[in-house]
Amino acid sequence: MLSTFHRRREYVQKGQNRVAKFMPRFDGPYTITRAFPIRSVYTIDMPNCPDLYSSFHTSLLKPFNANDPLLFPSRIQSQPETVVTNNGEEWFIDRIVDERKRGRGYQYLVRWVGEGPEKELWLPRSELEDCEALDVWLKSVGRS
Repeated sequence: MLSTFHRRREYVQKGQNRVAKFMPRFDGPYTITRAFPIRSVYTIDMPNCPDLYSSFHTSLLKPFNANDPLLFPSRIQSQPETVVTNNGEEWFIDRIVDERKRGRGYQYLVRWVGEGPEKELWLPRSELEDCEALDVWLKSVGRS
């Protein structure tokens, strides 16, 4: 996991009304590609951040610990219930509510059929190929 300490300062400096206290303290998980333990420097694979230098001191890194759903069941992110069709399992998208730029692409805030705003989820464009809701969204923002 990579610390977001320096990015929080930059985020606040870009605008008057920005507050960084709700920004996550660590980002990731990332894969370590090269290690230099003598210098306490590690190079990590950052596919969504091509503009950042990928080598960091160990003071900015911490190990990733996956959630154990048996010990902490409330930490599991809820997914909408699946609908079984002839093609397998599917989730039905009601509409796309918002978009944001992530790396070289976009993520879209998806609202599921029969669910409220509390179950909305950010999905990358790669997961929304052949999706009618994406076509409607792109047409509404003028990027068809």
